[in-house]
Amino acid sequence: MWCCVFCGVYLYWCCVCVFVMCVLCVCYVVCIGVVFVVLVCLVCCGQLYAQEIITREGVAYPVPPATANRMFYLQRTPNTNTIACDLNIINGKPDVDRPLITYWLRYGDSPKGEKKELNFIQRKFAYGLSIHKVKESNYEFWFVSYKKYHMYLVQTQDGKWHTCGKINNAMAYMSSIFIYIKGGSFWNPHVVYVELRGKNIRTGKDEVERLTDVKKEEEN
Repeated sequence: MWCCVFCGVYLYWCCVCVFVMCVLCVCYVVCIGVVFVVLVCLVCCGQLYAQEIITREGVAYPVPPATANRMFYLQRTPNTNTIACDLNIINGKPDVDRPLITYWLRYGDSPKGEKKELNFIQRKFAYGLSIHKVKESNYEFWFVSYKKYHMYLVQTQDGKWHTCGKINNAMAYMSSIFIYIKGGSFWNPHVVYVELRGKNIRTGKDEVERLTDVKKEEEN
């Protein structure tokens, strides 16, 4: 009799242990699933973001994410704040009077690069653009602080807009500009070089060129 009672108790606790282990396994699987779903949601919502970087003169500069209207971007020392150049679309087309706009992506203030407008002095004397219409779907432009390097805004046969400029004596779609400044002042910076990056229009090859004979131009 006591043997039967013992066997019954033993079987009972074995069943309890098996049940508890099954519950724990289910909870583990559920937890893994929840973590996976949370990670997917964070990625989709942009909360988990691995910022691509490029190292210039020993400093890690964020690479701004591509957008539908992004033409190219400009970075310079002494900080990671970035100038973005975008197509200015009004009613589905580039604005006739102002087809391109420039503004800050303030990576120095926020890892995501908070957008901020240029102030009057920055727009009129440094990072603003002088833009001139050459013909339909074709504009010529340059930065107000350096009139010697001209770029072009063009629409290709597929309907897409691109900014292009000469890199290594060949026309290329512009991707970025980097200005290495070492000393000087806002009004008279000492520019060591300007690095141009883009993709050769004819070959598709990546092009990089450094301009060394560069200085901020004086107004006439």
